[in-house]
Amino acid sequence: MTAREYYHSMQATIGEAPHVTASDVSFDEIVANECYIRGMLKLSGGFELHIAEYVITEPNIERSKYRYHLQRADGTSVARWDNVPHHRDISTFPDHRHNDSGSVHPSPTMDVFQVLTAVIPLIMSSNDD
Repeated sequence: MTAREYYHSMQATIGEAPHVTASDVSFDEIVANECYIRGMLKLSGGFELHIAEYVITEPNIERSKYRYHLQRADGTSVARWDNVPHHRDISTFPDHRHNDSGSVHPSPTMDVFQVLTAVIPLIMSSNDD
């Protein structure tokens, strides 16, 4: 898979998510199988999901750096998933999740599809308040 094909598949995933109301995502091709993707998705309930991925697509898809940050419209952090290698005590090192209080928790390696699925209960619980 080329970097462009990866980006198009990501855009399709975003387009199919019913809780994404708008997206502004940019694609920077480094070489044919390497890219940097970043942007912001507006979600139902006024939430924003900021995304950034450095991806190598050959021979396998590898997100060497990623960050997905969910926040409310006022900028208040709800959750963040990333693989910055600074929490060595986490069982899923370097992958981890920060909750709204900043506590760090184990997390599997994430991608846009998984994050868009993971944010649904966070958005729904906020709408119940």
